[in-house]
Amino acid sequence: MNKIIIRIVACFFAIASTYLLVSFSDGVGEESFIKLVTFIIWGVLSQLGLFLSTYPITKPKYKWLIALMMFPFFMLLLSSTILDSSFIHRLTGNSVQIMSSVAYIVGLGIYIFSYYKMVNGNITKQL
Repeated sequence: MNKIIIRIVACFFAIASTYLLVSFSDGVGEESFIKLVTFIIWGVLSQLGLFLSTYPITKPKYKWLIALMMFPFFMLLLSSTILDSSFIHRLTGNSVQIMSSVAYIVGLGIYIFSYYKMVNGNITKQL
């Protein structure tokens, strides 16, 4: 069950990252098929570490590689929640701000949990 939840969150963030990149590109007036494919690849690559953390990996160098792949998006989530000075203000804002803040908190928790399970090697065992 843990693997399914982690993979669902990874899919959600991959889709959200792709959507934000495409929306930004449309907003600036630059749209093309190549940019769309590039943004889809970028969205998937941004969550590849989280996907790979759900597989039983025994070699330490692969665990470090996956941890390095997870680090940039983890830092983005961290800077959007705990390290953001207006985070509490966004929690009391409109419903879109509240839902995005909840998604950031859940994502941060999933990233911490999956990293912990990957390091311990217990991701495939039941709690």
